[in-house]
Amino acid sequence: MQLDIPRLVLRSVMGSIVWASACAIAADLPAPAPSQPVTDVLHGVSVPDPYRNLEDVKNPSTKAWLSAQGAYAAQVLARIEGRDQLAQRIEALAKTSGDRVRSVVRMPGNRVYYLKRKAGEGQYKLWLRVGASGAERLLVDPDQFTKTTGVPHAIDYFVPSWDGKLLAYGVSAGGSEDASLYRLDVSTGEPIGRPIPRVPDGERVHWTPDSGSLSYNQLRELPANAPDTETYLDSTVYLLKAGDVSATPQPIFGPLVNPELKLDRLDVAAVFFAPGSPYMIARTTDTTVPEGRIYVAPLAELGRKKVAWRQISGFDDKITAVALRGNTLYFRTYAGAPRGRVLALALQDPVLAKAKLVVPEPAVGVLDKFGFGPRELFGEV
Repeated sequence: MQLDIPRLVLRSVMGSIVWASACAIAADLPAPAPSQPVTDVLHGVSVPDPYRNLEDVKNPSTKAWLSAQGAYAAQVLARIEGRDQLAQRIEALAKTSGDRVRSVVRMPGNRVYYLKRKAGEGQYKLWLRVGASGAERLLVDPDQFTKTTGVPHAIDYFVPSWDGKLLAYGVSAGGSEDASLYRLDVSTGEPIGRPIPRVPDGERVHWTPDSGSLSYNQLRELPANAPDTETYLDSTVYLLKAGDVSATPQPIFGPLVNPELKLDRLDVAAVFFAPGSPYMIARTTDTTVPEGRIYVAPLAELGRKKVAWRQISGFDDKITAVALRGNTLYFRTYAGAPRGRVLALALQDPVLAKAKLVVPEPAVGVLDKFGFGPRELFGEV
């Protein structure tokens, strides 16, 4: 048997280096996570939780442990050989890769909104172009927020009005994704009113058909010393006259607004509309799954003090996507159809059992989404 002495020596040396590095890293390990065990009894079964205390990120011991973990991670990453050169190379390649465009939205009037990050820039900016040959116009530059506050900002979402005159958009600071809702007069580029805090989800921001008002879900301002687990409880959908600086938001849906509906505290809702439809739809989820409850009301009731919502469906109906067109609500459901199907419900008589099949369950694959063409509805598998 012939031995490869140089290779054995190299392996021995490399093994020693790895062992020595591991010992050095182990010597610098931060203190273990502080544990304050808690035991819950669920259905007669004791379930221990040794680290429940770490959920309280405001606790000094938790903050100290998290800081130590961050410092330790920074030390380990700093030891990577060639890390600075690699970062410089990645940055150089990013600057030569060209502009990046995403979140393209086309609206009536051939208006195209999109987020674009030019080569070498750190944040996406919101642009508007009218027609393919139209000139680009910058609408929102998050770097302006950064210059004012000294904290990096980013655009989380944007929702143009149907008539193109107004724009709603969300901006958050420091990577928090805790966006505030802003309003913009597109023709002048001037902001409208003050930003509305705690509106993190752009999918729950909608314009009324006349583009005069805006619905949005706002998280509750937590009382002092409230745990973070209360963040998404008891949120409210408000309606606001978007172009009126002095307008007061009107609560129109939510657990604190509609006690008669017996909503769960975690029913986070959106109220949406469609041009040409005399109805409006309220849809809830618990933020973890798409299923939830669906309600309908005449659009004309928006001016009333109390909207008379009528429930269409609940969680067990497994409706995961909806679209409003005229007097009809289209929805995708997995109830009785594991691969999904699309049904249409006439809102003049919104009884779920009377819904008509529009797109059948596919023989293979899963119905991923559905949409509308010029004259027909289609599904994608």
